[in-house]
Amino acid sequence: MHHSSYIHEQSNCSWPDIAKECTDEYNNTTHSVTKFSPNYLLHGVQSHIIPENLYTKSSLAKDRELAYQNSKRNHNTNKSRIDKNRKNINFNIGDDVYVELGNRMNRGKLDSIRTGPHKIVDKMSNVIYQVNLGHRNKCEYVHINKLSPYF
Repeated sequence: MHHSSYIHEQSNCSWPDIAKECTDEYNNTTHSVTKFSPNYLLHGVQSHIIPENLYTKSSLAKDRELAYQNSKRNHNTNKSRIDKNRKNINFNIGDDVYVELGNRMNRGKLDSIRTGPHKIVDKMSNVIYQVNLGHRNKCEYVHINKLSPYF
């Protein structure tokens, strides 16, 4: 059962009270990445969920460092997973490109996925390009994930 519906069924609390109770419960729950609760890491307050005799005595500073290492390890794992599918393409000013249109899921079966070719007008960063889309010489900022080279 969802926490908010359970709390709401148990009493006639106002939504701000229910939201606070849910937030408190979340802040006292062990995080899957850091392996510690946010309340413990921020304030040194142990959760009331686990009986006190089950806690192992440890240093808050060491636990914060361990939580940081756990978070960093998880970040690197996610980064390598995302980078596996990353295109290592570098476009130059004046290159012709196709621009992907919107969400592939929200289009008709025979609608085109891309438009183009369009000219790259400027490189704003390694991932953002200014592209002339052709309508009234209007330029748009486009993320590299939405660009495909025109051969």
